[in-house]
Amino acid sequence: MTSAILERKKQLEAGKSIYTLPLRVCFYARVSTDKDQQLNSLGSQCSYFEDFIKGQDSWQFAGGYIDEGISGKCTLRRTNF
Repeated sequence: MTSAILERKKQLEAGKSIYTLPLRVCFYARVSTDKDQQLNSLGSQCSYFEDFIKGQDSWQFAGGYIDEGISGKCTLRRTNF
């Protein structure tokens, strides 16, 4: 582990909240089909998590990884995974 990770681990073990640690934070969102209803859900997931992360004073938003309409059963068609 890197020294930054070890330092964060020590801070958490000492009782510090993850919400107060200076972290780069990203999100993972996915839906399993490309149907309109699920794609709307994907947009909602992305908005929620981006807003949540950006709402934490000590966190830096580092983007998101999105699986849009791709099955979770196999990684063959998930080139960015």
